[in-house]
Amino acid sequence: MRASRAAMIAAGAALVVVTACSSTPGTDSGGSGGADTASVVPASAVVPGHKYVSFTSYPGWIQASIPPSHFDFTPWTVINDFGLWPAPDGGIATGDMQNLAYIPPAVAAAHRAHRLIIMAVGEQGQGANFASAASPAHRAGLIRAIVSYVAKYHFDGVDIDWEEEVPANQADYIALVSGVRGALDRAFPGRHMYLSADVNTGQIPPPIAARIAPYVNTLNDESFQDNGIASITAYERAGIPASKLLIGIGVAPGYYDTTVARVAAKVMYAEQHGLAGTLLWQPGNLHTYRTDPRLAPLRQMVGISG
Repeated sequence: MRASRAAMIAAGAALVVVTACSSTPGTDSGGSGGADTASVVPASAVVPGHKYVSFTSYPGWIQASIPPSHFDFTPWTVINDFGLWPAPDGGIATGDMQNLAYIPPAVAAAHRAHRLIIMAVGEQGQGANFASAASPAHRAGLIRAIVSYVAKYHFDGVDIDWEEEVPANQADYIALVSGVRGALDRAFPGRHMYLSADVNTGQIPPPIAARIAPYVNTLNDESFQDNGIASITAYERAGIPASKLLIGIGVAPGYYDTTVARVAAKVMYAEQHGLAGTLLWQPGNLHTYRTDPRLAPLRQMVGISG
């Protein structure tokens, strides 16, 4: 039987104490480092009743070195199986998934772990392909292909990662996202399929993001290179509910979230400002994908709200 919420919050408070006592103070200086007293989320910061979304991508290029049998699902609630590409004619290309054979084991493992796993379509550099595939001539075919892949591989939804050329093709962008939402609803009656879109203010201006917000579960703000507050604020000012937004955690070399304290600060910001949660790019960039201390705040939140 699941532990009570009060017990979970008490455990979260204990984690704060244990982490603080076992680490070196003042480590927010660059490396992943040990944790200090700000390194995990205080129980008092947790919003009662908030189902925290901890979203990450699982790229094909790391699935050979970190296969599903070894992948740690505990810090996540949604895994984005990354990533298939839109073909210019409206089909689906294997892309950075690298091998379609990677998909069934990942889906099976995620479901055994009671996690959602969704199908990523697109990534950086796929703007021109999206512009063609989502055009009126090909959009219906692309939507059919996406839904077909979701059904064939038993995904729990879709992530649309169209980054470049969106303002010039905004009508097609909006039509694609709304069309995928409608097609998923028709293809899986009685079941709500997760739909997200990756955004950043430089490529997906807030007014355009606001147009697709009604159709998605989350808009995933790729705020990987700073604290993310300015971009989240810009999206909220455009009328997007905080509850639709994920704030990005970037752990790749050169990105912002080099310490546990910075990760914990974003987790706390998400909780205190009513955001849906966080997205992390990506486990292969962690120093150790199971024991990197930056995972502690995420594990804590998933445990408390899960």
